Amino acid sequence: MGFLDKLKGTAKQAMDPRGQMGERDKIMRISKSGIDGRATVNAMRELGSQLGGGREVEFDLTVQGADGGSYAVTTRQSIHEQALAGISQGGQVVVKIDPEDPQSLLVWGAAT
Repeated sequence: MGFLDKLKGTAKQAMDPRGQMGERDKIMRISKSGIDGRATVNAMRELGSQLGGGREVEFDLTVQGADGGSYAVTTRQSIHEQALAGISQGGQVVVKIDPEDPQSLLVWGAAT
């Protein structure tokens, strides 16, 4: 598969409303029924800006599990600049963890 084929596939996914709807539905499900937790930010990379004052960020996190253990997760999400302001590498963040898939989570903001 060449570069143009990959580019066409990416454009097709972006235009596919089912893909966007599926991601939006997943975010809504996690935000409503997710398990509250905390995580340590090992690394974060800003990938770009979004409409409405958000940033696309990739986080490498160590999540503290309810059983006292921990596990690593890499997640990419859009997050509003106000929520992003207090987040830094090595800091703690509040997360919502998908009860069906602990590797899927949402970063809510800096832990206080």
